[in-house]
Amino acid sequence: MARFVVELVYGPDEEKRLAVRPDHREYSRGLAEQGKLLAGGPYTDGKGAQLIYETADEAELQDLLAADPYTEAGVIASTTIRQWEVVTGAWL
Repeated sequence: MARFVVELVYGPDEEKRLAVRPDHREYSRGLAEQGKLLAGGPYTDGKGAQLIYETADEAELQDLLAADPYTEAGVIASTTIRQWEVVTGAWL
């Protein structure tokens, strides 16, 4: 399994994003229940979010991100994906 840190930057249409947010959060809860989303949440400035995933590989992660209601609604301006090697912490 591989871990990834994903940073989302929200697009300018906040009204549309907020309308889609309940579906996005339900989708995220499902991924968390499956053990694929380890942590996630918005930045306090409201401009984006950071999420930590554990998936088989980046291809699986890309599929999960593509199916996210935020992606489908086009409310994400940019997505940055970085594979992350965890060497210390409570998750180990």
